[in-house]
Amino acid sequence: SVENQIVGIDSGLKPINLLLGAGVDDVRFVGIWGVGGIGKTTIARVVHERISNEFEFSIFIGNVRNIVEKGGLVSLQKQLLSGIWMKKDDISNFHEGAMIIRRVLCQKKVLLIVDVNHLEQLESVAGNHEWFGFGSRVLITTRNERLLIKHGLERRFQVKGLKSEDALQPFTWKAFKKVYPEKYYLLLSNRIVSYVKGLPLALEVFGSFLHGRGLSEWNSALGKLGVCNLEIFEALKISYDGQENVPGHCVFL
Repeated sequence: SVENQIVGIDSGLKPINLLLGAGVDDVRFVGIWGVGGIGKTTIARVVHERISNEFEFSIFIGNVRNIVEKGGLVSLQKQLLSGIWMKKDDISNFHEGAMIIRRVLCQKKVLLIVDVNHLEQLESVAGNHEWFGFGSRVLITTRNERLLIKHGLERRFQVKGLKSEDALQPFTWKAFKKVYPEKYYLLLSNRIVSYVKGLPLALEVFGSFLHGRGLSEWNSALGKLGVCNLEIFEALKISYDGQENVPGHCVFL
């Protein structure tokens, strides 16, 4: 499972579990927000693994930006209804899609997890609590807390970087394929972990990039880490997911 692969995951899950309110029959919208690469989607996937079997329908939409870029908001609505409503391809506009989602799901206990970066994306698939049946949960991940506030979410949680005691392990798993770093690499590993400030994506990307490289290459990379702005990690994530060698561009400018 995803959960078994993640270090320090419980520190993020406990407050989210409280916000979700297991066993309560109301409809709840919960927002998870934080910078890119901080682990929002990972936490959402673990939540999905843990509780999806408690709902009539469980829907996880993690590639909203790509869906909307290719087909607009209507394509996002169709993705939500995929496997639930057989006539989803008949939807012709945003308002019709919203009406159908509400009509189909308002009597269903639903778990919807969706990653958004614009308010209209959220409005197209989860307009308000009345769209869903009793006991439903809508979990929204985003970088933008203002988006959650504008949509009326009172239940919000900010994901922060891993604590220093948890951050070394995911880096060493990628760099050395084991829990602890090689003796001669311990100091360098700690310096890199300190630099990326517990950002899980950065730990994973740099660990993978440095795997199998010698001390001289590690020292060279560490000496030039300062030129890599952590704000570029959205582009880094896209390229890393596509298996490109982006850390080289980042570290060795």
